[in-house]
Amino acid sequence: MGLDARVCCDCIKKGSARPHPFPRLLGFDKTGEPTLTSKAKISADQWGRYDEWHRHSCPHSGYLVDKRLGNIAFVARVREFLARNSPHDFPILHGRVVYSGSHCGDWITVHDARKLLKEAKKLKGATANIMILKFADDCIELAEASIATGNPIIF
Repeated sequence: MGLDARVCCDCIKKGSARPHPFPRLLGFDKTGEPTLTSKAKISADQWGRYDEWHRHSCPHSGYLVDKRLGNIAFVARVREFLARNSPHDFPILHGRVVYSGSHCGDWITVHDARKLLKEAKKLKGATANIMILKFADDCIELAEASIATGNPIIF
């Protein structure tokens, strides 16, 4: 188990993805991910065709950035580092990213991604630890992708 984060690309929203197999059913959830939407039941065959389309919809396979931030133990180390080094200076990192080593189903808005970008850059200046620097770089990449696409960072 561990912590993964991603940002959806905007190819589908921009209309630069391959044609959708069910254009009338195409919608987007609150995290910006494309999905099938209908008041009627969507069949397993439709979901299968949708999943196949999504995997090959664009060069990004639907995700501009997809990162493994670390396993549970590593995320705990980052959390401890932040706690020792002014957690109030890293409220998004501490309270929204590393609060758990395996959270999923939540997201960081674009507004908060801007804050995360500043915090991750500050984190880079606070340590020489190669692993934490890599973590900070991954957070920077996620935040920049979120800002560029207007899509949230999803966990």
